[in-house]
Amino acid sequence: MRVAVVGIGGWGKNHLRVAAQLRGDGLVDEVYAVDIDENRLKWAERVYKAVPVRGVDQAADLDVDAAIIATPTTLHVAHATVFLSRGIPTLVEKPFAANLQDAYQLLDVAGKTLVTTGYLLRFHQGVRYIRENLARLGRFLTAYGKRTSRWPIRPGDVGVIKDLAIHDIDLVTYITGKRASHVYAAGGATRGVYEDHVQIFAQYGESSAIYETNWLTPYKFRKLEITGEQGIFVVDFASDEVYFYGEDGVYRPRLEIVEPLLLQDREFLKAASGAGGEVVSREDIVYTMKFCEAATLSIKTRKVLHLDDL
Repeated sequence: MRVAVVGIGGWGKNHLRVAAQLRGDGLVDEVYAVDIDENRLKWAERVYKAVPVRGVDQAADLDVDAAIIATPTTLHVAHATVFLSRGIPTLVEKPFAANLQDAYQLLDVAGKTLVTTGYLLRFHQGVRYIRENLARLGRFLTAYGKRTSRWPIRPGDVGVIKDLAIHDIDLVTYITGKRASHVYAAGGATRGVYEDHVQIFAQYGESSAIYETNWLTPYKFRKLEITGEQGIFVVDFASDEVYFYGEDGVYRPRLEIVEPLLLQDREFLKAASGAGGEVVSREDIVYTMKFCEAATLSIKTRKVLHLDDL
């Protein structure tokens, strides 16, 4: 397969590395690095033997089989459209779009062409273990996700909800199969126009979840807890450890951790080639975008927002 990675700064350089690594699987034949920075292009050519392409305009005529969009969020619609409008399967980094309206627009452009997004923590071995052993919890009661870190080195194009909280929002649904009906959020912005700290309460039928995240605390914290009648599962993404707290005490399974991004991109490229492959569905993309929009609006209005109203 011939793969174009659009945007090779920030997180995009990791997609480029993985795409080059997948040559060893026989899945990728050629990698194109698309960027406007000449120094990045020279680096990509030297380190990963990628074909340099200066700018998306030059990429419009590329003969590729799949594309990965890792540019700033506000450019996702324009850049993904270049490929989707030609029927090229495309993975758009999270958040899929800057807002729900843009997400719908991009899905319309895609038509029947494969389009997905990058929720790489679905491929974390700890998440997989919990999902496969969820029955040990009994009835799902509540979830708690917490993510903190200093201000990210990235364009100020989205707030902390779409940058960090979105991971746990997606994971709770991916693990439990439940979707929130309504949310209430409190938070604010200490600088800039986007929220940088937030607490979100979400109702999932008779179950619930709290998501807490900020860009202010000077420690990188990444944990998700799933609580049921029979126990608690905890996954620590910082240490790649999973714990189960049950009647017989604490159990820590030994997991072989494989880089989630490698697994995610491999599955996407398999799907793009027509050989199966697990990808995030359009329905899940819309759901998480609705959730994030509702939480953002709830901060401003101080009201409970129903996702069906968006």
